Amino acid sequence: MSSLAYHHMPMETKLVHMLQLRDSFDHFLLFEMNADNDTPEQNSPELACAVYQSYGRIMDFIFANDAPVEVAQNAVDCFLMVEEISFITQPRGQRTDYHMLRGQWHDLFQRSLKNEFLCWSDFNCYSDPFLDLIAIHYGRD
Repeated sequence: MSSLAYHHMPMETKLVHMLQLRDSFDHFLLFEMNADNDTPEQNSPELACAVYQSYGRIMDFIFANDAPVEVAQNAVDCFLMVEEISFITQPRGQRTDYHMLRGQWHDLFQRSLKNEFLCWSDFNCYSDPFLDLIAIHYGRD
């Protein structure tokens, strides 16, 4: 199971790991943010828009909570802003996050898991006009 963690590798590295690990598991359950942050070029409008849409919504959730304002600010400043700055200032291969769209995940799974695995489920765990949290389950045929 990968829950909001596998995105710390670029797509090419994810592919290598999946190819190496696929004989070690019968099921792979992915829970991730559906965002196009992996392949757009650094400094591109596409990357800036994708980061704004995904991380802006998460910041809204943090500040909508009942936590003291200082706690919310620290959560944003010490966690989310670090990831956002990495997207904007570091090229692929050096930055810390690589969220992918649902279709990109399916392409990766088909390339790495081959015909040995089928998609058993694919659904939104949460969805609003700006953010989807997705769950994708691949299992052996």
